[in-house]
Amino acid sequence: MRKITGKLCAGFLSAAMAAAVCGSVSAQEAAAGAGMETHKIGVLVYSITDEEVITFRTYLQDYIGACFPDVEFLYSDSITSAEEEMEFIRNVSDAGAEGILSFNSYDLAAEVELCAENEVYYMMASGSVSDEAFASVEDNAYFLGVVGPGSEIEYQAGADMARFFADQHAGDEYFILSGGAPLGNEMHRARTEGILDALQEAYGVNFDRTAEELAVSGEIGHAAAGDLTVCICPGYLDFEEFLEPAREEYGKDRYPVVLSVLPVSEMYNTVKGAQLGLIDCYNERNLQLYNEGNLSYLTGKYCSIIGPSFAAMYNAVTGFAEDFREDGKAFRLTQGFWTSDSAQDYVEKYSLASSIAINAYNYEDLQNVCRLYNPDATLGQLQELALSYTFEDAKERRGL
Repeated sequence: MRKITGKLCAGFLSAAMAAAVCGSVSAQEAAAGAGMETHKIGVLVYSITDEEVITFRTYLQDYIGACFPDVEFLYSDSITSAEEEMEFIRNVSDAGAEGILSFNSYDLAAEVELCAENEVYYMMASGSVSDEAFASVEDNAYFLGVVGPGSEIEYQAGADMARFFADQHAGDEYFILSGGAPLGNEMHRARTEGILDALQEAYGVNFDRTAEELAVSGEIGHAAAGDLTVCICPGYLDFEEFLEPAREEYGKDRYPVVLSVLPVSEMYNTVKGAQLGLIDCYNERNLQLYNEGNLSYLTGKYCSIIGPSFAAMYNAVTGFAEDFREDGKAFRLTQGFWTSDSAQDYVEKYSLASSIAINAYNYEDLQNVCRLYNPDATLGQLQELALSYTFEDAKERRGL
């Protein structure tokens, strides 16, 4: 089987390389020329300018698109409401999409129901949903599952970041950017709660409101107890309606520590000079921030971490969805984060996170768990591959 896989991908890569050289033949056109059926996959994102979203898009379109030229990705614009999400599902269904890789959810049950009506597969490609939301759709044949950290790991990521700064005695006033926590983003909610709980524990205090109440508030909030003071600003920072209030609020007190559950993006010049901690991803922008001495801590994903999610969707759109269910139900595959608390560590991990030549999850890894390429591929193998997300796992796979 390895020989067949090698020959197939060699052909795919040759077509992609030819397209790159000629600049006139897309991966999809190359696939069509080879007589291959094109599988359209919608990609639903909460922001088209978010650095993590951009790195994922580069991996999917530039790398996956070259190795799997029978796939075409249809990206959404920035989705910021349940109505926009449902409209995108309808639009890509009408455009012939067979599946949707989603990076955010407002109403999972409604989204999956709409997909089922259109016979389109749906999965959370790199995210977290509540146990209740998952249970509501796990028996639906068109809901493939969830790949991502899960709420516990998301929560722990926020808590670990907060403890790092508390242990460093970086300051007793914290400016917290909670992102989409009040807008239905489960990842951002869990991260923000983790930050708030860890800070209260570190200072031995309790706020008047719970961490959950503060995290999901749609208004800028303040809390203080003992020596600890926090300000929580919600919203996606690539929208002026959230960005300007956050800038104004920070300007009032200029907090010494800024902790963000998403990229600071346009807020960077405003908070420059503060000690900065991010839950984001390994990208060039954060490399610059480390090199400039303006980033102290980063925990997050890397572009190819979504490789196993793509493989799961590819299995579904090529006719093998039922073979990758767990006792007839949707799967939940766990992937956590990489973390760097120094520029040196970040550089080492970034080199593997961003490389196409030596990729943390490469085409061989993915094709080995795709039934079209490996008839013996199983859900267990896909689960094992997803779980092997750590930096050490990636180095071992690449023989580094």
